[in-house]
Amino acid sequence: MTSFFQRYADVGTSDMHIQIPQRFLPTTVSHYPLDVLVGHWEEYLVDPASAHEHFPWAARFVMSMPVPTWARGLEWNLGQKPRFISAVWSGGDLGSYLSNDWYESLSDGRALAENSEILIDGQQRLHSLEEYLLDRLAAPDAQGQPRIWSELGNGERRRFLSTIFTHARVSSGDEVALRRTYDLGSVIRSTSCSVTALIRLVHRRILHNTGSFHPERTKSRAGGDPPPASAHPVDFQ
Repeated sequence: MTSFFQRYADVGTSDMHIQIPQRFLPTTVSHYPLDVLVGHWEEYLVDPASAHEHFPWAARFVMSMPVPTWARGLEWNLGQKPRFISAVWSGGDLGSYLSNDWYESLSDGRALAENSEILIDGQQRLHSLEEYLLDRLAAPDAQGQPRIWSELGNGERRRFLSTIFTHARVSSGDEVALRRTYDLGSVIRSTSCSVTALIRLVHRRILHNTGSFHPERTKSRAGGDPPPASAHPVDFQ
């Protein structure tokens, strides 16, 4: 072990036979406002039956995108969902969501091949967004009062929809590679959860030691039980 850093190895000192795993699939990234994502979703809402014809194998649709059967279910609770919406309003780091640009038409009708245009990562965040826009979820206003989307004026709605939510894409019909990409995201999310939980624990202990921590207030803000350790606003999945 050494504390000395060397960007590149000297000639003859490195092992040229060592190779580190490469990326499973090339990724492209676009930085779009939520307005673009919501626009695609509005088109889906006009004729959801058409989407079901194209993707009959989908486990569900989230913000118009088909979710594969091998993805996990909708697991965020009523504490995590509004925290994501609050992060959107406050300009927090939303991370990115990942979809598959690849598609293949089948010869027996309108249906597309399995894994076409699927949502790979970001299901929990996009579903929270969908729930909020459909008035099924409330988020606190500047005074802490829970508000639903239909209560907001157009100025605030435009501000919300102008928020950038990064869209990452791969393009592949290889389910093994897609699953490995999904699993890699799960590992990153789990690591993020662990770090966030540690940060929250330290923060709570500091507040407790200074007499500033009030468990009953935390419980009240969460609308029930105190938020789980993995439910930090920027710990998105």
